Amino acid sequence: MFDVALFLSNLKTKNIARNIKYIQSLSSTNTVIYEMLMNNEIDIKDVLIAEQQTDGRGRRGDKWFSSKNKSLTFSFIINSEELSINKLSLLVGISIITGIQKAVNIRFKLKWPNDIMYKNKKLGGVLIEKKRSHYIIGIGLNVNDFIFDPSIKSRACSIHSITKNKISRELIMAEIFNSYEEMANKDLSQVIKIWESFCNHMNTIVKFHHSNKIVSAEFSGLNKQGNAIMNINDNKKIFNSGIIEL
Repeated sequence: MFDVALFLSNLKTKNIARNIKYIQSLSSTNTVIYEMLMNNEIDIKDVLIAEQQTDGRGRRGDKWFSSKNKSLTFSFIINSEELSINKLSLLVGISIITGIQKAVNIRFKLKWPNDIMYKNKKLGGVLIEKKRSHYIIGIGLNVNDFIFDPSIKSRACSIHSITKNKISRELIMAEIFNSYEEMANKDLSQVIKIWESFCNHMNTIVKFHHSNKIVSAEFSGLNKQGNAIMNINDNKKIFNSGIIEL
């Protein structure tokens, strides 16, 4: 069971995640947190965490698998005018990596824009959705998981599977938010530079899924707006969405 008091004792933020709602089981933290906001049951920058999601969602409608009492599945909401979507998308991934590193001293990598990777296996993911004037940020992270759904077993990992030790979910989540508040105060150019330092496919050939097509492209980093630069058939093209396959 997630220990809210332990989480709060490790939290150093001034604004984000100062109030947390804990629910044992729900459909999707992104879905439920927005319903709670509309019903005045939760405020902007509060956090909703669940031990179990019955309908966890990833990007492009993929299902997100998690393990009860072992994974981290949580969401929070910010006003959309607070950050640009490009900056938000990049800094969330950075915050997760730096947060984990503070807790367990392991350096993970990023797959554009914010998949958390270790040796090309996925540790966690981010789903950002816009609803009216709000961004809903959902994060799923494999922490103490050691059994994975057969459909993802070959390409998934957890902090436990890497360290062989049980890790405090409360500490990791607190450090993620500590890093997030610090990163949110940096300008976009700084965020881009940090993001590129964590990228695990800089200047390499990847498979890029975009507009129902799969093309071979060289990932050349990010432009000044934080969009991906892809070299396709010796032509540099800019993308703000899509899926990279390594």
